[in-house]
Amino acid sequence: MNEENTSAINYIFYLQTKNELDNGYYVLAEVLSKINISLLPIFADDLKVIDRNKKYHVISIRNDLSSAMVFNQIRKSFLDLAMASGKIALFDISSFSEIDIAAKMQNKNVYRYFQLPQNLKQIAMTVAVDYFRDRNTQAQWPGGKRAKLPSMTNES
Repeated sequence: MNEENTSAINYIFYLQTKNELDNGYYVLAEVLSKINISLLPIFADDLKVIDRNKKYHVISIRNDLSSAMVFNQIRKSFLDLAMASGKIALFDISSFSEIDIAAKMQNKNVYRYFQLPQNLKQIAMTVAVDYFRDRNTQAQWPGGKRAKLPSMTNES
């Protein structure tokens, strides 16, 4: 087994919109813990001040009106900007509609929407696949490949 893989800490933040954790958190945490991903609850104020040098993955559940209103306030304050800059990838699990800038954020691979009601265990597996795919992609030079001239040798 490779030492780099065992020392890596895999975690996804769970954006808390209420003081108490709802049942969805526990279902997601149970499934993700079986595949070596920790689900860490975090409030919006804490998420604002974390290091912005790396990309973070965040799960948000909006299943009632109060959590949807708090989520919209978080979006206005910093979340939309963080997604647009590629610093936060959001997994939005909601019984409400997608955010208004969903198409633009999905093109950048920083937003994924899951419509409720749906099986949270299946959502957790999809989130895990996306998380590992995103973590294992290699950064590529955006300029393309260098042009090469054809060989000047005469091979007959």
